[in-house]
Amino acid sequence: MQVNMLEAKTQLSRLVEAALRGEEVVIANRGKAVVKLVKVEDKPKRQWGAWAGLMTEEEIEHAFSPEVEAEFAREWFASIDRPIDAGLKKKPATQAKAPAKHSTKRAAK
Repeated sequence: MQVNMLEAKTQLSRLVEAALRGEEVVIANRGKAVVKLVKVEDKPKRQWGAWAGLMTEEEIEHAFSPEVEAEFAREWFASIDRPIDAGLKKKPATQAKAPAKHSTKRAAK
């Protein structure tokens, strides 16, 4: 159903009930559809174990192995010596134009 703005103001409760029943409710302004009332869907609840099975036991053991820990430490300490802006592209410097100087004195005739 499509209703105009004034009708929507006076019968909002009825329109909300219609939207909750699944009916399409469109509010128009000067005959042009502008908004649609829809039922808000609940967020799905968290599912425990949603990430289960993404990694095998061997992959988990390898991720926390001394070799991986040592590699991570080498990368971490190497990053300390690098400048913060390493790898970032510098923006070209723009020169601001000086404002034009206007003389307040009139030229002598």
